[in-house]
Amino acid sequence: MRNVEMPNVEHELRLAMVEETSALGVPPGLAHRVVQGARRERRARTAAVALVAAAVLAAAVPGYLIVTDRSGVASPTRAVGVDGVKVGYLPPGLGAPVVGRADAGGLRGTGATWGAGEDLVRVTVYRDPAFHVGGAERVLGGIRGTPETLPGVLAVRVRGRGAFTRAEGDDLVWEERPGLVLRVTVGARHRDALRRIAGGLVPKDPTGGVFQGLRVTYVPPGLYLKSPFSVVDPTGWAELGWSGDDGASIRLLAVRGVSAADAETLLTWARTRQNLSTATPEKVRGKPGYRADGGGGDAAGASATRMRLWLERPGLGYVVTVNRGLATTLDRIVKGLVPAEPPSTSGKPSTSGNAVDHVALAYLPPGLRRVAGDATRLGEGWSAKIGRWSDGSRDVEVTVIRGVRLHDNRWVNEFLRGERRESARTRRPPMGIRTTGPDGRRGIFFESPEVAVHVKADPALAGELDRIAAKVRVPPPSYRP
Repeated sequence: MRNVEMPNVEHELRLAMVEETSALGVPPGLAHRVVQGARRERRARTAAVALVAAAVLAAAVPGYLIVTDRSGVASPTRAVGVDGVKVGYLPPGLGAPVVGRADAGGLRGTGATWGAGEDLVRVTVYRDPAFHVGGAERVLGGIRGTPETLPGVLAVRVRGRGAFTRAEGDDLVWEERPGLVLRVTVGARHRDALRRIAGGLVPKDPTGGVFQGLRVTYVPPGLYLKSPFSVVDPTGWAELGWSGDDGASIRLLAVRGVSAADAETLLTWARTRQNLSTATPEKVRGKPGYRADGGGGDAAGASATRMRLWLERPGLGYVVTVNRGLATTLDRIVKGLVPAEPPSTSGKPSTSGNAVDHVALAYLPPGLRRVAGDATRLGEGWSAKIGRWSDGSRDVEVTVIRGVRLHDNRWVNEFLRGERRESARTRRPPMGIRTTGPDGRRGIFFESPEVAVHVKADPALAGELDRIAAKVRVPPPSYRP
């Protein structure tokens, strides 16, 4: 910290105190807007002065740019959203918060602070755009799976997931879901409220948003999103789940490829892979499907789970499973699953129709027109949609592949069977494969986190192939914290 002469510090502190107390006589919200809208120089000066004062008073927490002592302000608590997370409960009498940056462990964070010292309440939201695991340990300065790197820290559970706290009971840190870490810190006066404050934090999209083409709009209260995962075996599936402290649970599965070729095949898959016991044909969301029960019931013969499964389209099926305690809400959960809107790749809705399964083509050679009727291709654990553009003599074909088997050499060999592969570099990072088909058509194949794309062109358009592939717009990952 640079040296600052004390007379100047005192002068600046007086200015800061005048600014803080002047906000008490204005309408709610105005003071916060003034602080947020002040000039950059004033914010920097106030932050520096606050840090000096905090160091003198030993009230600062490392990593925060703004710390303000409000312990003498007796005003109603005013809650705010913290970087997309609603703060549902706070003790009374804390006044308005101060919001500042609070980076830790390589994660960028935003913190809201009410009070100070023994009356402190702080809520911090950390985001990890790379979706690393072990975010809570990183925030605390430790290494995932290495307890000795977190001396004095205790492992506990909060909101149905693993968390970390200290013996004093004044700090609670947990990974709400991949890429989103939440932290609650309190002074001695509010230790009894620590858990209640943590339980009242609600992310902007608590259901999990978009998953495998479906938007989740309803989950019963008291259930919290778990990390999504994929099972890669010969039938591979992706899964998203929610759980509650009372043992309630929901599972949403997406099944692709030959296992979901039709509704009957999907049912057979569920009997084998999901312990399905009984099923009755029934339309689900207007699609062919089944009302079903899962095995593993109690001694009286009651099933342990209730299920709905349906075929969204050939090559894509869904299964929703709840434990018996949520049986009465199952149909409402299913009704709340709606097809996701295709994401925009340019900031504007696409009206050209040049897209295949939400993957847009920003460039096509002049004169080509979309051929009606996309084809479908199915494999073990993956499905593909195929779109074509043609002018009657030349054509471009774009295949978009989805499924949990992506990034597995076995599926690549299956998909590219019959194509000759070349080692020449492409303009698609990090690695694209040039191909030549039996009919002489040239192609470029590449993979992204959730999709793989194969662009093929008529030999007469081979000179345009690199430009077409370079202009393919793959949407960002659908699961966002």
